[in-house]
Amino acid sequence: MLADLHAHASPASADARATVEELARAASDLGLEAVAMTDHGPADLRATSAAFEAQGVVLIGGREVVCDLGHVVVLATDVDWLEGLPTRCPLPLPDSRSGPAALIWAHPAGWRTGGTLIPPDPSRGAEHLHAVEVLNGERLHQTGGVALAEDLARRLGLPGSGGSDAHDAQALGRCLTDVS
Repeated sequence: MLADLHAHASPASADARATVEELARAASDLGLEAVAMTDHGPADLRATSAAFEAQGVVLIGGREVVCDLGHVVVLATDVDWLEGLPTRCPLPLPDSRSGPAALIWAHPAGWRTGGTLIPPDPSRGAEHLHAVEVLNGERLHQTGGVALAEDLARRLGLPGSGGSDAHDAQALGRCLTDVS
């Protein structure tokens, strides 16, 4: 199943320029089978799921949180737990009440503070991860970014994933993951 594992919608992500309904239509038009909504703030994942289901697309519940590693995409089936996660979380995350969670190091080559690129530091919690996002649709232009993320995944012994990091409907589907 081809899935976009990193997408954002307004108003839950203040920097997003598309609604859930616009992203669901775009996903259907692209023939995507699944999309993970990984908003920065809490979102109504039940309503989001209904919007995607109406378009024939599976919603994967998620959040993008900030931790000592940088940004981490959290995927889980426990929507109440996801909606309750704070924007900034230490690792390990508190346990989900009803099922497992997958943690993906989002755009590890794109963590910036004050405009300065911060090199990824796995010592800040990488042992809690399940994958590294090696393809990020918003950061494909970064010189060496994909190679850095691929090397990081290899060194950690983790699979790589891809996500569009879409903040508008036109960006959805730029990078996908086969979750078969």
